[in-house]
Amino acid sequence: MGHRVFGVPEPGVTYRTRPGAYGIAFDDADRAAVIYCDRKGYFLLGGGMNPGEDEPSCICREALEETGRAVTVGKKVCIGEEYTADLKGRPYHPIGHIYLLELGEQVSQPVETDHVLTWMPVEEFQKTTFLRYQSWAMGMAWETYQKQRKEEN
Repeated sequence: MGHRVFGVPEPGVTYRTRPGAYGIAFDDADRAAVIYCDRKGYFLLGGGMNPGEDEPSCICREALEETGRAVTVGKKVCIGEEYTADLKGRPYHPIGHIYLLELGEQVSQPVETDHVLTWMPVEEFQKTTFLRYQSWAMGMAWETYQKQRKEEN
């Protein structure tokens, strides 16, 4: 399992650390399920963990909030971190735990109505997401998924 850190903390700057969990599903057309939001662009399905919440539970909760779908969390792929700024320019240190995912049935209406489930080619996501660690994690998940698929055949 890979672990990679993007950027370096600037001396004397206090970063808001945000552990999160994210899932990536792929379809038969070799596309990845990602989220689109007008104010953020494209990013992985998932989000910040609540106190006491484990990673798979976070992914399941976030999937319901963002898509209204039940999910099955699979193999953990990697951990990515980044020292960056949030959308308001504040120092930000997200730590993303990335898993393979299977999307299930629609079980409710999404709570986060500005989040849209979108299927897109891996390379397109990697070029358009605003977080470098999520671009890298997509590549790691794609490799893991292809290897897993090969082993099943």
